[in-house]
Amino acid sequence: MNETQIKNVLLAEDDEEDVLLFNTVLSELNREIFVKVVTDGILLMTFLKQETTLPEMIFLDLNMPHKNGFECLSEIKGNEKWSSIKIVILSTSSQPQQIDKAYKGGADLYLAKPVSYTHFKNMIDKCLSLNWKGLK
Repeated sequence: MNETQIKNVLLAEDDEEDVLLFNTVLSELNREIFVKVVTDGILLMTFLKQETTLPEMIFLDLNMPHKNGFECLSEIKGNEKWSSIKIVILSTSSQPQQIDKAYKGGADLYLAKPVSYTHFKNMIDKCLSLNWKGLK
């Protein structure tokens, strides 16, 4: 498996437990990745507008306050400066309509949040190890 060059990740997640879980998984995977966390859609968009070093990947929750994940996805993919950032949707919903809407909106990957910690850890590991250049 080819290791990814991803070093800078943005997690857009309003649930504190999910943020803790994500950070715990990354530390257990022993990856040297800088993670910035924003807790709502407005903070996400403000971060992207102000940041000089953009993340290579955004893990995006769909159900966030102030501006939901679909709105953020649309803004990100509609902006030439940000459109190449890989967007991984992390959602509790596994509804086909939601998944289809996310992909049509430009998401690169859709991950339904699993119940099992081990499954979640494996999903994040595989996601970070993908050869993104070979996709799409």
